[in-house]
Amino acid sequence: MLIYLCDDSEIDTLRLEHYLNIYAEQMNMYFQLASFSSSQEMVTAFKQADNKPELIFLDIFMPELNGMEAARKLRNLQYNGGIIFTTSSKEHAMDSYEVNALYYLQKPYSRSHFENAMSRCGPLLKKAKPHFTFACRKKIVTLPYEDIIFFETGKSHTIILHSISGNFSFSGALTQIADFFSRTDCFLPVGRSFLINLDYVSKKSGSDIIMSDGSIVQVPLRKRGKILPIVESWIMKPPL
Repeated sequence: MLIYLCDDSEIDTLRLEHYLNIYAEQMNMYFQLASFSSSQEMVTAFKQADNKPELIFLDIFMPELNGMEAARKLRNLQYNGGIIFTTSSKEHAMDSYEVNALYYLQKPYSRSHFENAMSRCGPLLKKAKPHFTFACRKKIVTLPYEDIIFFETGKSHTIILHSISGNFSFSGALTQIADFFSRTDCFLPVGRSFLINLDYVSKKSGSDIIMSDGSIVQVPLRKRGKILPIVESWIMKPPL
């Protein structure tokens, strides 16, 4: 997800970048950030770019072209993404409705105020969620990580993916899928047959793991001492 940051204050830009990086890590999202020190520079870059931003943080009080005028220019250029104003005054708060802004962050804002602004972004943030892409029945399927319940080894070198939208079968080896998700905390290999999303664990029953769709994942005897404590710890973890 591409995000533009437009502010003539380097300190404010660095603070916003810091908040965005923390938010991306906590929410398991990917943000590509592009910073601009003037709104005219940003509008020019927008016109020339093939990849348009999904979200723009825009300071209002800047020399030459102020942020509100820049927002009007962007809307006239058919920009339909999100705009969040950052400013030291409420002077233009009502004007923000004219350009359909999502939020109005008044400086100096705290991290909690920033997170309130991000909560208004709704569907825009879905583009920042990591996705898994694979070929199934000669079609390309893309699923957000958060929709995947678990993978299991199927017959004849196939993998069965269980998701909230249904099951999919595709060619591959589970070891390769496990390597792909090795840096994603919520995915846990369970022996050679399963790779589970811990966020969809319903409960532990003896040495078995019960998934949210009712599937039973059996933990191999030699792995129980390592895997079951991880599952128990994850179940007990308080939500973000």
